[in-house]
Amino acid sequence: MTKKKILICDDSPEVGRSLKSGIERIGVVGEHFEKPILAGKKELERAVKALEKRLKLARASKIDDYPDDDAAKFIDEADLLVIDYALFNLDTSVTGERIAYLARCYSKCGIIIALNQYPPYVEEYFDLTLRGHLESYAGLNIPSDSLMNSGLWEEPWSGFRPWSWPLLPQAIDKLENRVSELSEHLGDKILEYLGFKGTKALTLPRSMVEFLSRAKPEETTFQEFVDSERSGNGLRGNKERPINDEAIARIAAARIGSWLEYSVLPGQDILVDAPHLISRFPSLLGENTQDIGGWNRTASFNESLLKLDPILEPCQFKKKAWLSRPAWFWNELRDNENIEEVKNPWTIRRPDHVFCEDISKFDARDNTREFVADLNSPYSRRYVKKMQNIQYTPIVRFSM
Repeated sequence: MTKKKILICDDSPEVGRSLKSGIERIGVVGEHFEKPILAGKKELERAVKALEKRLKLARASKIDDYPDDDAAKFIDEADLLVIDYALFNLDTSVTGERIAYLARCYSKCGIIIALNQYPPYVEEYFDLTLRGHLESYAGLNIPSDSLMNSGLWEEPWSGFRPWSWPLLPQAIDKLENRVSELSEHLGDKILEYLGFKGTKALTLPRSMVEFLSRAKPEETTFQEFVDSERSGNGLRGNKERPINDEAIARIAAARIGSWLEYSVLPGQDILVDAPHLISRFPSLLGENTQDIGGWNRTASFNESLLKLDPILEPCQFKKKAWLSRPAWFWNELRDNENIEEVKNPWTIRRPDHVFCEDISKFDARDNTREFVADLNSPYSRRYVKKMQNIQYTPIVRFSM
């Protein structure tokens, strides 16, 4: 197995070394990755200038491939790019988000993680809105401390571990799989390709699909999505152009993947993942409804561990590389009378345990606290374990 590369970009050598050593202490990292590389200040400044140059050359149609000899080559080679948001010591007026945009659109890098872009910045915290940050070109926005959380890198996990996080080694592979898929499908309509056909497409509200296009999102192709004048969520500058078709595939694969993760999935009313599904239909666990271990096995990124009723298979979201976890189309399940809770809704017994969004596990209801996420969904009421030393924000989201 070829080990993947991690590149850390921080303008403070001391902070960068701390991040590097913290990642290296996570055992599974050494199995999947080479030792993390820490970009030097001058090296990062030169790379940013090289990325800006690529943008200008692409806009003028003077480039049709990624250069293999400019200062941004080491960003191209990063399977995981970690960028601090506040880069005050660089001799260039650039934020981590600007680098994330340039890297996403004008390099071949893999997953991008931005650190400390959103408050409360450095502390570990849990966002009770569950909205994510779709506006960011980083695939994941977290505080620095969370980067050293082993649950971000491997399962099983324990303690604080937000369910919205991906599993990084798997997420890197899935992104590359999406890029490879799209090489032959850039002209396909996005919604149809992803399986949102007919009535499934109608479940997507306008406020959600407008991310794909300002006009006729249901007709928009992957190539059109990337066009800066079509959506503004692929390339977004003044008449910016992609380097080539691979760039189109990379931008679309990353940005539409984020759209599914941070816009479509959180409400659990269009697509629903396993722990939220069995919370509504415990019978799908079979005979394991009294065993909390069976419930917790559904909170996994490994589909082979789920062991759910085969009745779910026809309703599964088929493009598995496009989501971090297995999911199913809710509108195909909620009226399926082969499911016990649908057939006999008055006999449903509420389970004694609930899924905790902050630890990615089930726990007894009495040990949890309910909150209301900022989601336009009938399933906005969720639960957290409420861990010590974790800041939960905004606290007004907790149920009274």
